[in-house]
Amino acid sequence: MSHLPIPLGVIYAGLAGTLLALLVAAATNRWSPRVFFLLALRLAIGWHFMFEGFHKIHSHTVGQSETNRPFSSEPYFKVAPGPLGEEMRKAFSDPAAEIATKVKAPKDISPADFAKLSGDAQAAECPEAVAKQLDAVEQLARESVKAEAAKELKSANDSEAKAIKDAGDAEAKAVKEAKTDAAKAAAKAKADAVREKAKTDADKARAAAQKKADSFEAVGKELVTAAKAAYARWVYGVDTRPAQVKSISGDVVLSAPQRLEHLEWVRREARAAEERQSDGLGIGSGTDSKRVAEYRTAAIAAAADLARDANAFVAELKKDLNGGKAVEETPERSLGQRLDKVTMWFLVVVGACVMFGLFTRVACLFAAGFLVMTYLSHPAFPWYPLPPNTEGNPVFVNKNIIEALALLALACYPTGRWLGLDAIVLRPFVKYNPPRHEA
Repeated sequence: MSHLPIPLGVIYAGLAGTLLALLVAAATNRWSPRVFFLLALRLAIGWHFMFEGFHKIHSHTVGQSETNRPFSSEPYFKVAPGPLGEEMRKAFSDPAAEIATKVKAPKDISPADFAKLSGDAQAAECPEAVAKQLDAVEQLARESVKAEAAKELKSANDSEAKAIKDAGDAEAKAVKEAKTDAAKAAAKAKADAVREKAKTDADKARAAAQKKADSFEAVGKELVTAAKAAYARWVYGVDTRPAQVKSISGDVVLSAPQRLEHLEWVRREARAAEERQSDGLGIGSGTDSKRVAEYRTAAIAAAADLARDANAFVAELKKDLNGGKAVEETPERSLGQRLDKVTMWFLVVVGACVMFGLFTRVACLFAAGFLVMTYLSHPAFPWYPLPPNTEGNPVFVNKNIIEALALLALACYPTGRWLGLDAIVLRPFVKYNPPRHEA
């Protein structure tokens, strides 16, 4: 079955029509091998681009499921070591900015001194970016307090009613079994005591619930303040959180300053490895180069993980403020996500133009440019790690470069006028020159 919502019969018909058009064009040009293989190359590349775009669009149409993951180039660029890698990562998220605004402590206060501060004073030192996010859900915290108060009030009423019913049932049974008036009076007195205690306990629970309901605004603010203080204690090194870091197996509990120290250590290791390589230490083998790339990749991943964990902590605090329910937010689409959407349709449009021979030379140049940009993000340099899902072991030259060179070669020939819509669209503007045939 096809992984696209296109019946296989339609795909087969399209493939057969393409092959037939290629054979007709080759026959028209006296079976020139040059014409045949140039056109075959153009049709193959166009087909590849177009259906790759269709697949990416279809993945978004289906959505997230057990068997489908919507297309995103973020994993590809997450550890891209090439010249464009850093800029493309920033298009999705900027871990350095996240760390600077959410993880680094605004002031220089030691963990011991920070632990001595009051809750309000600790909350005041929460990083501003996080404080704003928590303030934004204060209304949800208030509503959560009101809902909890109503639940407690109902629970108090239900508990009292159950206790009274149980006491009545016990009294009726005891009276029925009693053989003297004294025993009956004792059973009634015991039931009255149980009912009185149930009413007293329920009145206390109702009073507490009503107090919470009446002061829900103040309680909601207190909860937000406590959440800010909890985050600030992690930032200033008082509290720790589970984390996974390079060179340590399993989960460890670390504070934000410890995470920052580990991140700086990974970066120092990466810089030291680069300096050793630039100084000519080692034997200069591919293993040495890959080791440098691994350190560089580890530094990138460590920064991304720290920013992700900080955002996860904020999400947990929001969930607690919302009564244990995750806060539903519509995240703003990043530049990278918008570029992904453009990329999907770009592949379809450019692939169709290459395949059907419409503005063929321009389409070939655009397609080649796209492949060059992809290559510059993840070059096939022997000292860089291979991109995800790479086939084979390319050294300097990979499939992107080969396909880009093929597209540039096609841009040198008017193949769209040999077989394509250019023969119709460009005919009024360009004099037709049929391909010269080999002797």
